Amino acid sequence: MISIIIPMYNSEKYIEKCIESILNNLYKNFEIIVVDDGSTDDSIKIVKKYTNIKLLYSNHAGPGSARNVGIENASGDFIFFLDSDDTINPNTLKILKNNIKKYDIVIGNYNIIYDNGDIELFKTPTDSKFNSFFESVTVWNRLYRKEFLNKYKIKFESIFQGEDRLFLAELYLHNPKINVISDNIYNWMRHENETQKTLTHINDESNFNGQLYCMQKFKSLLENKISVKDRDLLIEHLQYSCIYLNEILKTTCKEKCDI
Repeated sequence: MISIIIPMYNSEKYIEKCIESILNNLYKNFEIIVVDDGSTDDSIKIVKKYTNIKLLYSNHAGPGSARNVGIENASGDFIFFLDSDDTINPNTLKILKNNIKKYDIVIGNYNIIYDNGDIELFKTPTDSKFNSFFESVTVWNRLYRKEFLNKYKIKFESIFQGEDRLFLAELYLHNPKINVISDNIYNWMRHENETQKTLTHINDESNFNGQLYCMQKFKSLLENKISVKDRDLLIEHLQYSCIYLNEILKTTCKEKCDI
């Protein structure tokens, strides 16, 4: 069985569509676990309309903490993460289940869907295991074998920024067997408008400092435990990430953050 874990925060505009995309899947051997992270809108009320969903709660500690609650309460052999404003395709679960076989993780492609309707396809690279893992530091375009997560006690940090990056770093250090597939298995709704976002943080100095902390820890976790070739890729990855960090600096911090 696949346990689908959805961290939720003020997602009344999206959560029903998210859940319906799961229920419309061809593969039916799954459970849905929604972990509310302190919503103040009607998100919980909407989820309670569904009688076949586990609704759990976390203490407004961010999406990583909410996902940990989900993992701890998961009954399935496999874990799939889905954000509350995103959707999956009708064949997503079937494709992932058919391709995990002897692997610990299956990684697929995904659509980036913008508020204006534009769609961009992200293809997971296959040139190296490092790039397959970290070209996109997202946890939701993958299916995980729960036994592997439990064996190495891999959890998310209870932070509001970059928890997925550090989760993937911990995974990578334990050398999981991965299968990169060419199928498109996820729809990421990219909200550019602040009023449309569902994250439990705002773009301010704390956002900058949180991202900086994660990049520094990401580097320290990996740099002395990976090959020379992977270290070169790590530096390239961090250089690219610093472009994103600089954008936060310019748009939200201005004079407050230490460049």
